[in-house]
Amino acid sequence: MPKVQEKKKMNIGLKILIILLSIILVIALAAIIFINVVTKPVSDKDPNKYAVGGMVVSDTVEYKDDSGKGLRHNPVIRIMQMVWRFCADGDAAKHASQTPPKNIVKFEDIPYIDDGNIYHQLDVYYPQGTSKKARLPVIIDIHGGGWMYGDKDLNEYYCLALAKKGYVVFNMSYRLVPDVTVNEQLQDVAKALNFISKNMKNYPCDRENIMLTGDSAGGQLAVYSAVLLQNEELRSTFDVVDGNLDLTALVLTSPVSYMKDGGAFSVYTKILWGKDYEQKETFNFMDLNEIIDYAEQLPPTYLITSSGDSLAHDQTVKAYNLIAEKGAKCEISDYGNEFGEPLPHVFSVLFPFDEAGQDVIEKECDFFQRAMLLKVEEVEE
Repeated sequence: MPKVQEKKKMNIGLKILIILLSIILVIALAAIIFINVVTKPVSDKDPNKYAVGGMVVSDTVEYKDDSGKGLRHNPVIRIMQMVWRFCADGDAAKHASQTPPKNIVKFEDIPYIDDGNIYHQLDVYYPQGTSKKARLPVIIDIHGGGWMYGDKDLNEYYCLALAKKGYVVFNMSYRLVPDVTVNEQLQDVAKALNFISKNMKNYPCDRENIMLTGDSAGGQLAVYSAVLLQNEELRSTFDVVDGNLDLTALVLTSPVSYMKDGGAFSVYTKILWGKDYEQKETFNFMDLNEIIDYAEQLPPTYLITSSGDSLAHDQTVKAYNLIAEKGAKCEISDYGNEFGEPLPHVFSVLFPFDEAGQDVIEKECDFFQRAMLLKVEEVEE
């Protein structure tokens, strides 16, 4: 090939390469601009704010602490902020399509830490007409949302459906990644539990019968909190207060409780413990099997998953096998096509009034009742 033609061919190739790189650069810049726009923080007073970590700010409340340093600009975190922001729109649409039960007493936006942080609040629900002298079993719920999304409003309808069954239900928020890490979320939950313990007397609560429940990320926070309630040494490691509660039952809906050894998903979940997660003492406790032996005995535990639960089916089954192996009374409901099609991740929380959601709620309440009876029998023995 003549040198002129060869040079001409090289120039054409170089031009194509420059064009391709330019297109990639434009797409990358457009993506960055789009992510920055849709995840722009707004005031905590804004009624249209999104409960997504890093997307709420205030002139008077500090939502971020040092634990989240290095996470806020992590590309995985930035992408997931956008994902969770659009999930919020979808969940709002799901709520709008449902009719919650009436005749429920509500006490809303109660601060369990009096610092003005909207994520340090909880709600209390129980049936109207409940006598002041009544003592209803207690359910404490921890919402999911990938540790980065959601507040108590996300699980409001689910908690109202539980309250309708004759329970006092506490529904809590907690701070979100990347404002904080998972460790600080456990600290928030422990403070909420301690607050509930101290303030049960203000509601028709039977403090002898308490069920702790959580879904997805909330399931991880729930089972970890159940262990932390039983071990002072571990509370020191995580720097959490004593929740001062004795649990009668634990219900875990699709818990994501293997954050270090969770397959491809762990690329996301490991960094939720902080940029320096490998240097932290908590690195040795990021999976359920690493922490469970610190509990003297987990309370009777009921787990829920489904064949359509692509996010947490295998993790839920793995957690069930581990908890059963450790000797706790343990049951699992693994739904298939009983209701006509595979059911999605945390379907009973998203759609508590559907037939499948009602079936789960009936089963978990039945499990709680049986756990209460078992507790009485053990005391009598």
